[in-house]
Amino acid sequence: MKVIKVESDIYRKAEKASKAQGIKTNVFIAQALKQGLDVMTEKSVLELYRARKITLQRAAEMLTVDIWEMIEKAKKAEIHLDYSMEELAEDLR
Repeated sequence: MKVIKVESDIYRKAEKASKAQGIKTNVFIAQALKQGLDVMTEKSVLELYRARKITLQRAAEMLTVDIWEMIEKAKKAEIHLDYSMEELAEDLR
């Protein structure tokens, strides 16, 4: 386990929120940090796909989702899919 420093105002917000949820503050902070990292990772992967630096299949692998969920994530992010039926068939093998 590593120790990190958190600004006082952020810690107070975390304390308040953790009390409302009935969990320990350190558990709440760890969950919030993980969720934030997951969101930032997804945004980064979607931007790589938008710039066509990675394939749709690679993006799905990086986010550990199947190709269908990746297609939905791309649509939700309003990313145009340049994906032919042949590419889909190849990725599903």
